[in-house]
Amino acid sequence: MLDLSEEVSALRYTVGQMADQLTRIGLGPKLMKTPEAAEFLGVSPEVLFEWRQKRMGPPYLHITSRTIRYDRDDLVAWAQSHKVTK
Repeated sequence: MLDLSEEVSALRYTVGQMADQLTRIGLGPKLMKTPEAAEFLGVSPEVLFEWRQKRMGPPYLHITSRTIRYDRDDLVAWAQSHKVTK
């Protein structure tokens, strides 16, 4: 039988694996850090930073001066709003 610390460690590992699977199929974290959001959109984190400075990119949450998060649904909606049709 596992002791409590081993059970917690095993559970953390399992949750991490599940989160990785969700990320791989496009259902990654609901709130993403800049590098995650950039990867989701297929751009670099520097591009997202530049867009924030110019106020032309996707909406984001400015939680603190050093904490920026992007909502996955906002990223999808923003990307869809830039769809070009003929």
